[in-house]
Amino acid sequence: MKLPQSSHAAARVSARFDDPNLVAYGGLAPVVRLAERCGLPALVDEHVRLPASKDGTGAFPAAKLMSLVGGMVAGAEDFKSSETVVML
Repeated sequence: MKLPQSSHAAARVSARFDDPNLVAYGGLAPVVRLAERCGLPALVDEHVRLPASKDGTGAFPAAKLMSLVGGMVAGAEDFKSSETVVML
């Protein structure tokens, strides 16, 4: 099974904070890449099983966890706050 990955294929990611056109939440990409390189999605796929439902909400636990990781980095304090980040 192919694991979800970020859309960035760069070997390295760097950031400079001297541009007036900075992107909100631009620091999420390096954190997501780090989590992927550390094998977090594979670990979740190996150990977490969510019951599937008719609308598919129980599927893809690794993708759900990566969304939560992004939400935590962006400052979400709970699941409700994470919903805002996932909608971005």
